[in-house]
Amino acid sequence: MFKKLLLFAWIGSMAFLVGCEGEQGEVGPKGDAGVAGPAGPAGPAGPAGEDGTGSGGGAIIISAGAVKTDTSGSFSLGYNDLTPAEDSLFQSSAILVYIKSQNVYWPLPGVVAFGSGATSAVSEFTFVHGIQESTFFVDIFQRGWSEENVPNAPDRSFQDVRVVIIPGIMAGRMDAEILKSYERTIAALGLTEDKTRLSKPLKFKIGRR
Repeated sequence: MFKKLLLFAWIGSMAFLVGCEGEQGEVGPKGDAGVAGPAGPAGPAGPAGEDGTGSGGGAIIISAGAVKTDTSGSFSLGYNDLTPAEDSLFQSSAILVYIKSQNVYWPLPGVVAFGSGATSAVSEFTFVHGIQESTFFVDIFQRGWSEENVPNAPDRSFQDVRVVIIPGIMAGRMDAEILKSYERTIAALGLTEDKTRLSKPLKFKIGRR
């Protein structure tokens, strides 16, 4: 009987010890971070954005229409009353000039063909351009011609004269071979005929220097 009482007392004391909570010890140092797991699969792609509405990135086409050279064998076209934004654009742009003859756009400087058969002839043209008194101008003139014994530059008629103004940063990225072709140039720039501006009459004649 005494042994049984001792057994019960021992069991009771163990239960008391287990049930009691001792004083909490200090928190140990933080362990190192575990290795990150592999990234999850990428989510589905979002919807495509809408197409932009701009064209040409600031490039401009100026057209003179059907014209002919003056008494000196040259021709001038321009754009009057430039806004400050236009002045800044023209000052920092590449200027390309094309003469249309025989239904072909010929790049300048270079040779342009006129007529056909017995009346066929060619002239070599070049140009200068600049800004003066708020007017952008392009002065085109002949450096040579196929007619013999003709001391003065002959008259020439053009189906059109086109000036393409390309912001310098864009022109620097374009292939030189593309720039030799009017059609390829405007296609590369995303320009269309409805973006063409007509040349305005010059308020003054720009003299060649």
